[in-house]
Amino acid sequence: QRSALLHTEITTATTQDFTDLVALALACATLIVWWAWSRRSLAVAAAVPRDKPWERDGLDETGRFEAAVRSAPRWLAFLAGDEPQTLYGLYKQAKLGDAPPGMKSGGLKDRVKLGAWRKQAGRSSAECRADYVALLDGVATRAAAAAAPAIGRDQVTFQPTRCRDLGLRVRIVGTGNYVPERVVTNEEVTARGGGGFEASTVRSGVAERRFAAPGERASTMAAHASRAALEAAGVPPESLWMIVNASGTNEQAIPDGGPLLQAALGLGGSGIRSVSVHATCLSFLVGLEMASSALERADCPPGAHVLVCSSEITSRHVDPCDSHTATLFGDGAAACVLRRAGWREGSRLNAARVETYGEGAALTQARGGGTNLPQHSPEDHHAPNPASDYAANHFEMDGAGALRLVLQHGRGFMERLWPGLSRSLGSITWAVPHQASGLALEAILDALGWPAERAIRTIDTLGNCVAASIPLTLHEGIASGKIRRGDKCVLFGTGAGLSFGGIVLTY
Repeated sequence: QRSALLHTEITTATTQDFTDLVALALACATLIVWWAWSRRSLAVAAAVPRDKPWERDGLDETGRFEAAVRSAPRWLAFLAGDEPQTLYGLYKQAKLGDAPPGMKSGGLKDRVKLGAWRKQAGRSSAECRADYVALLDGVATRAAAAAAPAIGRDQVTFQPTRCRDLGLRVRIVGTGNYVPERVVTNEEVTARGGGGFEASTVRSGVAERRFAAPGERASTMAAHASRAALEAAGVPPESLWMIVNASGTNEQAIPDGGPLLQAALGLGGSGIRSVSVHATCLSFLVGLEMASSALERADCPPGAHVLVCSSEITSRHVDPCDSHTATLFGDGAAACVLRRAGWREGSRLNAARVETYGEGAALTQARGGGTNLPQHSPEDHHAPNPASDYAANHFEMDGAGALRLVLQHGRGFMERLWPGLSRSLGSITWAVPHQASGLALEAILDALGWPAERAIRTIDTLGNCVAASIPLTLHEGIASGKIRRGDKCVLFGTGAGLSFGGIVLTY
């Protein structure tokens, strides 16, 4: 009887506890849903730039216009209809007056832009400046008003992950760089392109860049940077366990750049595994993640070192007459040496993520050079392929379209890379971004709410060096003493495709 009574009491208590537990679980679930919903609401609202620079005190009519022009890229994601073309036409008319009657345009994009300019013919600079500011002000007001109702849109998603911190015990023990001797100024770029590049040089944020000398090879540049990194690490080249060539431009079709770099380092007979990673501007990040994972393998020998290097020569495949790309790119190489961190060392690779949105594949591309557009005719290999023309074999970029896609998906990506990054840097000390362009950097930092003084820049003196941009900027941060041991850094950027990539590491 006592046993039966005790069983009844336990059953009753267990049933009550279970009921209470279910109620508690439902309450917690409700709280979590409310929290995630409010976080998404705040994230969407924060995507709208925080101020209207043209409304600042002390600005005259010209000052308001210049402030609006500088901030225009921040609003690209909110433009609708023909507003981008109208802004362009107003800007050109305000700056240069009527379009020259005999002015010719190239492709469809150039014809649309020229048509937008000619729509403003006959209007004064003052009128166009005022309309430019008014149009952008309307876009800003509309974007702010739309932020609150946008709560239900899936702009910032919170996807569950198995663990927040990867905790890979990886330590960067040396970095190095190489930049060609030839310094190319904006004046020289403008002269090569036939003039009219002034507005593009302002947007690019590049004051000068480096160009490789005739006959200089990407593998040779990579070897210079790699030797500097190996020397900084105190590691002899022959003791390397693995070499990763992580470049967005190829020296030649076959073989890949890994064996070429190995040979340039004088290790052609060493047998050291040497491979390539190609993810355009994100190649270094992907290579760094791959090298870190390799060091964690069970068969990785004690004391193993891995070299990751990016080397880019863009000057030979950028159209010198395209004001949007000719002012932006430069040549350079950078490398780092990794080893497994000791248990008492705090160095870690904390997070790594890549997301790809193939809808943007045509926004940045070089169509030639592959199997789709071979140099020779598919029917007669001795005859040239007429489809593989000048335009197909030079880099093409829709900068405005790419930035619009970046602003659309970028904040959600950063939140999924490391919670909180869509609103602030938080505990992260330094941001090491891909140097896409000056205006792109400003727009991204503004959208994320990150202070500009905590983002390291090299765009001003080196330009956009494709995959080498991030390691060049990382090297600059370390060599200048800004990045110190124990600092947590976020390395991030975008690549053609369009892909987002990011790594959080503790240096």
